[in-house]
Amino acid sequence: MTSPADTVRPQRFISFRDVLACLVLAACTEKPAPPVNPPPVAAEVPRAPTPGDSLCPRDGLWKECALVDRIVKAGLAFKPADDTVTVSYLTPRGVRYKVGRSASLLAFYYPDTASLSAQWKTLDTLRLTPKGDTIGAWPTLPEVVRSENLVVAVFSTDAQQRERVRLAIQAGAPHPASAPLPRTLAPAVVR
Repeated sequence: MTSPADTVRPQRFISFRDVLACLVLAACTEKPAPPVNPPPVAAEVPRAPTPGDSLCPRDGLWKECALVDRIVKAGLAFKPADDTVTVSYLTPRGVRYKVGRSASLLAFYYPDTASLSAQWKTLDTLRLTPKGDTIGAWPTLPEVVRSENLVVAVFSTDAQQRERVRLAIQAGAPHPASAPLPRTLAPAVVR
């Protein structure tokens, strides 16, 4: 007869080495991860040149980039409206801008100060219309600002906004940087 001790099967213990071998085998048999695609490269958005750029020279005449920079630095929300306006009695085409939420601005860039001066003599400078015109081309009376080679008509019901635009433009077009002053002091005179 067999004793109960004879019928018990011997227990087999799993060693640490066996567990480690199974883990290594499992790690080596996993499927490779799919290749990671690089993130799409964002297209470079062209920005308007600023007065410091070589594309916007500081030559004492107004350019679109200088006007945008000046108005933005005055703390106003300012962006091109992407359209132009032709006014029969003004030589250059007007470029329309949005100022803030509801105001608009028309900028007329003349090639030089002399051509603006010649045409300025023929205008009613308060209403920006030809002299003697009683009807006018504008929906409301514009705030007219002239500086160097630029004429601007601002249409806004906010007097403070009109003033900020006017003061930013009347400060003048960007001029070339002047040479720095020498930092030498005159010799002290001892008496």
